[in-house]
Amino acid sequence: MSTLETIPPSAAAPARSSHSGPVGKVFEFLRTDYLVAPAGSGRPQAFLVQMGEPGSVIPPHFHVEDEFQVVVAGSGRLGKHALEGITVHFAEAYTPYGPIRTGSDGLTFFTLRAKADPGAEYMPESRARLARKARRNVAAHVSPGPSAALWPMHADGLGAWVARAGSGEAVQVPSGDGGRYYLVVEGSATRGATALPRWSCIWTAAGADAPVIIAGPNGVGVVIVQFPG
Repeated sequence: MSTLETIPPSAAAPARSSHSGPVGKVFEFLRTDYLVAPAGSGRPQAFLVQMGEPGSVIPPHFHVEDEFQVVVAGSGRLGKHALEGITVHFAEAYTPYGPIRTGSDGLTFFTLRAKADPGAEYMPESRARLARKARRNVAAHVSPGPSAALWPMHADGLGAWVARAGSGEAVQVPSGDGGRYYLVVEGSATRGATALPRWSCIWTAAGADAPVIIAGPNGVGVVIVQFPG
């Protein structure tokens, strides 16, 4: 796979019905795959989850790979934290989080990983497989306004930003050389000859050159997330 992948929604796989959860706690959702890779391949994985049923619950769980989730529509709760508007959440590998509850208008979010994961490990059923290690669970809401860091960059490179640009302007990309996703959450943009409407994403591997993203006629807002090194 290339060190740089550009995926507008039209290039993603068709949405498919899916389900997950332990016995007695199964939930259903629509899944749209943007980047597909087998677990253990070390390749990136990106997909969109659409949960349309109000009150649906994703039970507490963890994954064996680091992941970002970016809420792009709807509302709900992640544990005790409200999910409204655009929200960015990072969970380090083996960090339990949840439950995630959908609000009255459903919940739509991207799951973004630098390395493909084999699937959720639900709690408390998977407690014996929970590695004992330092864990991070970080979240931030994307506010209107100028480009900004969503939290101070961690020593190992973990970071998240929102970058906004007006019509025809280039998105100013923050410095850093970790593996990244660029997710169009407002307006539209282009990268070269590729049109990037809302919910397009770009992946760049660690050390790769940053993509040149040009804002569309109504400007663009891009969430940028960087994985720890």
